[in-house]
Amino acid sequence: MKTKAMVLCALGLLAAACFTPGCGREESKTFTTPEGKVTVTAKQSGAEGTVKVETNEGTATIKTGPQALSGADLGAPAYPGAQVISSGHFGETKGSGAGSASTVLMSTNDPFDKVVAFYRTNLKDVQQTMNQTAGDQKMVMFMAGKKDDMRNVQIVAPSSGGPTNIQITKVTGK
Repeated sequence: MKTKAMVLCALGLLAAACFTPGCGREESKTFTTPEGKVTVTAKQSGAEGTVKVETNEGTATIKTGPQALSGADLGAPAYPGAQVISSGHFGETKGSGAGSASTVLMSTNDPFDKVVAFYRTNLKDVQQTMNQTAGDQKMVMFMAGKKDDMRNVQIVAPSSGGPTNIQITKVTGK
């Protein structure tokens, strides 16, 4: 995506953060500039929204909120029973940067080792694994897939116990 489109995208994200919807409905607002237009849509809860940036170089769409993405959307299984904290999707339709990225952040009270074992068993095409402990945090990261269809699963928890956080990111090319 070109620099102008990135500026529009940043403006769109700022607008989304400032955009407060009315009670019980969905609201949408479009901002037009010489480089293109930005449309911000917010759901009634204020927890979900969409920012769409349209320029001559293509269209980028960013969706945010706690809505769950399916395993097919993520390219990796969602951890059973985990609560979705946030999720987002970014896609560009034209040019050399065409592709998309989806991410979801989940949390569970299940132990870190149980969550890691689940992904060791259920994640396909793992290319690389990283284990790390730093201070009071332990982390395991799985990188799976191949060029133009990559998935990253990152599992983080305090060494002293507490909730286990899981972030799944899928990046696809043309």
